[in-house]
Amino acid sequence: MRLRSVCRSTGFRTALLYAVLFGTSVLVVCGVVYWQTTRYMERQLHAVVDADLWSLTASTEQGSLMPLRDAIRARLAAARGHAAWYLLQDPQGTVVAGNLPARVLPPGWVTLHAPRGDAGTAVRPTRKGHLVLGRGLPLADGAFLFVGHDAHQLEEMRELLVGALGWGVGVTFVLAVVGGAIMGAGTLRRVDAINRVAGEIVRGDLSRRMPVRGTDNEFDLLAQHLNHMLERMQALMEGMRQVTNDIAHDLRTPLGRLRQRLEGVRRDATTVAEYQGAVDQALAETDQILATFAALLRIAQIESGHRRARFTDVDLVAVLETILDAYTPVAEESGHALHGHLGARVHVRGDRDLLVQLFANLVENALRHTPPGSQIAVTLAVAPDGPVAAVADNGPGIPAPARRKAPQRFYRVEGSRSTPGSGLGLSLVAAIAELHGAALELHDHAPGLRVTLTFPAERPGGAERWLGSPG
Repeated sequence: MRLRSVCRSTGFRTALLYAVLFGTSVLVVCGVVYWQTTRYMERQLHAVVDADLWSLTASTEQGSLMPLRDAIRARLAAARGHAAWYLLQDPQGTVVAGNLPARVLPPGWVTLHAPRGDAGTAVRPTRKGHLVLGRGLPLADGAFLFVGHDAHQLEEMRELLVGALGWGVGVTFVLAVVGGAIMGAGTLRRVDAINRVAGEIVRGDLSRRMPVRGTDNEFDLLAQHLNHMLERMQALMEGMRQVTNDIAHDLRTPLGRLRQRLEGVRRDATTVAEYQGAVDQALAETDQILATFAALLRIAQIESGHRRARFTDVDLVAVLETILDAYTPVAEESGHALHGHLGARVHVRGDRDLLVQLFANLVENALRHTPPGSQIAVTLAVAPDGPVAAVADNGPGIPAPARRKAPQRFYRVEGSRSTPGSGLGLSLVAAIAELHGAALELHDHAPGLRVTLTFPAERPGGAERWLGSPG
């Protein structure tokens, strides 16, 4: 079963595909080498035979074979131990001179096997005898002359090239199969590890993560993306669980208070004015509960990411100027001082309405949770990491242990529980900041609280897109 899985793996199939490609390449290369080498050796043999043949026929006398016979005998005597083959036959087919037996040969180039044991060459014969490549030439008086050269080296080279071709293709396929099996097994191990982790996640263990080996290959890249997705899913699941718990705890109190009040009115009220006052209080409680649910739905809508489709270039200075214009009169009425230091024009990619709501929530929180006479500053600056917007006050601030929990839904610092609100203001700010890729941080302003939003520096169209002219 394991072997079948390996053979079905992508790595094994890829290795087989490359084996076919490499095998074909080896065949083509060896074929070219075979053809070029044998052609070269054949041309060399042809040149040797032609030179010997035309040298003999140049001294031939008309009507006499004696000079040609003497020349062949002299060459055989001088060439003993070398690969020279001759055959001179008269018109009747009788051998006049040479080291080949009588035979009928066609004119032109021919390859033949000389019998084993023939003299004239020291080259090792083949099973069929000496392989001879030569040329036959009919003479004018009806005689026939054949001059040949031992082609054993040519035949050996052909056998060597064919053997090398066979070994090369065979080794290529063997290595491909072995390599494919190794690759398939390695791939299968990685896939099995991912499948095991995925099965544990399906069974409910959201803390599990895909294994990463640190090799930066495609499997590590896939595992990293899956781990980021799992972290996001786990965060969302924990957020949903937290929201459920928070709704159960934080909304149970106003709903219980509303029910008790209505029961008390039904039991004790005797006049129209008492009933009317009870209805007004019930409506106020209901409006607060509905506002809480609306804020939760708003946060869920923002966290879904659908609003990114409405992103445009937004002038942050214009957004903050809108906030300052709207809340300066409110701050003066409550005895606060609201002022801004905006600096250069800064453009970011985002949803203007959501950004306005983000900074409005921050300013409202500062106004609500600081005493009269407090200073509230709205600033905007350009840092190496990107545009940094901040809302700071010199009020009581938030204790260090509570700053990390402050953006959580329904979380309220102990000192602010007596003030109106549902604890969703900073949660909405955090959701909008995450949608825009901005880093939300809460710092000690000594005294007071400083909330900073660092927007990303790189934007589509160039890293300097968010920089503009001084405003």
